[in-house]
Amino acid sequence: MITVKTESNSRVLYIDILRIISIFAVILLHVSAPYVKNMHAYGVKAWWVGNMVDSATRWCVPVLIMVSGKLMLNNDKDIRIIYFLKKRLIKVLVPLIFWSFIYMIWNNRFVLEWNLDLFLNFIKKLYEGNVYIHLWYLYMIIGLYLITPIIKIYINKAKSSSIIYFLVIWFIANGIIGFLEKFIDLKTNFNLDFFHWSIGFYILGAFLDKENLSKKVVLFFHSLGIIGLLITIVGTYIYTRNNNGIYIPHFYSYLAPNVIFMSVSVFLIFKRIDWENIINKNSFIYKIILSFSSVSFGIYLIHLLVLDLIKSEVIGISINPFSLNPIFNIFLLSILTFFISYFITVVIQKVPILNKVVPN
Repeated sequence: MITVKTESNSRVLYIDILRIISIFAVILLHVSAPYVKNMHAYGVKAWWVGNMVDSATRWCVPVLIMVSGKLMLNNDKDIRIIYFLKKRLIKVLVPLIFWSFIYMIWNNRFVLEWNLDLFLNFIKKLYEGNVYIHLWYLYMIIGLYLITPIIKIYINKAKSSSIIYFLVIWFIANGIIGFLEKFIDLKTNFNLDFFHWSIGFYILGAFLDKENLSKKVVLFFHSLGIIGLLITIVGTYIYTRNNNGIYIPHFYSYLAPNVIFMSVSVFLIFKRIDWENIINKNSFIYKIILSFSSVSFGIYLIHLLVLDLIKSEVIGISINPFSLNPIFNIFLLSILTFFISYFITVVIQKVPILNKVVPN
């Protein structure tokens, strides 16, 4: 997943670790997703395994946005807008165009015809953000980059109480109003567009990194995180069961309160661990962490293509995702996808020009 580095050479180890585990959680989420679509397709037991894994990883994207928010907003350096946008947008637009084209070819590999219609259809889908399911994140991060020069001033100057006020309104707009509107036929006409769910997580990451919350407050959020996980699992089961076994995604939503609480809890867990005293900066483990963190964006971009290749016979092997025990299968496919994506990204990053499609 794309995040941005601090302008200095200093590293924040918990951020690198969060980025890695979040990327792996994204893969777990995508591998487990097919089990959840229909409760009766592969058996109720398999559905429950998929639901529990999917529920337990729903924090992954919000946490990655929070990581970006911490890195982008929590420094005192002034932003030169043109330089900032040129540097950041190129890092997103080049991979977006390249991998959209690759995934379009992959999607249409059996009926591909090189003609003007193919090109025009690609441009249309690229504009709409409708090429492949995971590339939506790049469109969202572009929007966050565009607003960063504005909200960074607010974050650096505002008192904690002002930021808390924003986060409270954001939570009400998304975690309460937006969430409830999924269940009831009632829509508010209040203009809450500025409190977009992604901007809230962006600012939340910066806030949680800067603030030293008391142990009681942290414990409170961890309790909400556990409750949120249970609500995600049980709520998805109840609504899916009542829908004749067809998956209802409401409790999986990134703006659902249960997912928000899980995300805050995960972020705080890793922030509060004294990683620098656990992992020596001269150790092999530290170097491995930095290596995986530096290719996290590439892993995100490539992983669904790798997953499709593993499940097909294109590369000479075929793993049927439903032929094994679902617990074993989900983690086997996820680990294989993660490491293969890592090695492919490392290789691409060493190739001049081509390395721009998987920037670190």
